[in-house]
Amino acid sequence: MSPVRFDGCQGCGACLLTCPTHAIRPIGGTGPARLYARPDLCTGCGECVEVCPVDAVVLVGQEAR
Repeated sequence: MSPVRFDGCQGCGACLLTCPTHAIRPIGGTGPARLYARPDLCTGCGECVEVCPVDAVVLVGQEAR
């Protein structure tokens, strides 16, 4: 399971450029942008969460309650 959720991603790519370990990868295909974070590379640093302009990135286990 990915340590990060990308609900409502608009495909701007900010998180791809910001991730220090390059853990975020696109999922191929047409239609809305889809991303996933490789669990073997993701450190949970939260840089992707901070940079997302539409607040679409959430660290799993740290969702607002």
